[in-house]
This record gives sequence, C-alpha cells and structure tokens, in this order.
Amino acid sequence: MRWLQRLLRRQPPRESATVFWLYVRCGRCGEAIAVRVDRRYELVSELRDPGEEGPAYTLHKDIVGNRCFQRITVALAFDHRLQVIERHIHGGTFLSEEEYRSQTRPPAAGQPSEA
Repeated sequence: MRWLQRLLRRQPPRESATVFWLYVRCGRCGEAIAVRVDRRYELVSELRDPGEEGPAYTLHKDIVGNRCFQRITVALAFDHRLQVIERHIHGGTFLSEEEYRSQTRPPAAGQPSEA
C-alpha cells in the first residue's frame, strides 16, 4: 500500500533542464508575459559547413498576450551548447525574471489595486 500513498502524494512539478522561461513586456499595453521554451523540441538546427560562422540553433516565436492583440516577435540564436548567444524582439521588450515577478505579483492585502 505504500506505493499507492507515494502515487497519491502531491509533489510540485519539476522543470526539466532543457526548459527555460522567456519573459517579455508588450510594447502596446505593457502586459508582462511568460513563455515556456523547450530546447529539445522548439529549436531549429542551422545546418552549417565546418568552420562556418553563425548560430547552431535558432528559435522564432510570435507571442500574443491576453490584454491586446499586439504580436510580439522574438528571435533567439543558440550556440552548440544550447546557450542563448543573440536575441532580438519586435513589438515589446525583454524582462528579467525579477521584473516579471514584480509586475505580476498580486497586490498585498490592504493595498488598493491599480485599475
């Protein structure tokens, strides 16, 4: 019966090492948006000849938030170790995780919310 208890025990979901989060702010309405990217499935391999310069993988994402329908276009370039080496955005700005958390944190109890 211990196997049943372990099966039913609630555990927080674990993020894979191949997953990273992309945080952006809409240029029109200012909405902060988090996008999950899986390096295993969403990257496009750039076939290059040996010695040829350029990224090993690229990612192109079009992001639309909930507040408005402004399209945010993101292009990332990755090296052969799947680390981001270049990034471009159109229609918004990149955010750090701390900036995203501070913008999406619900107001503390007793503080009026901005409308």
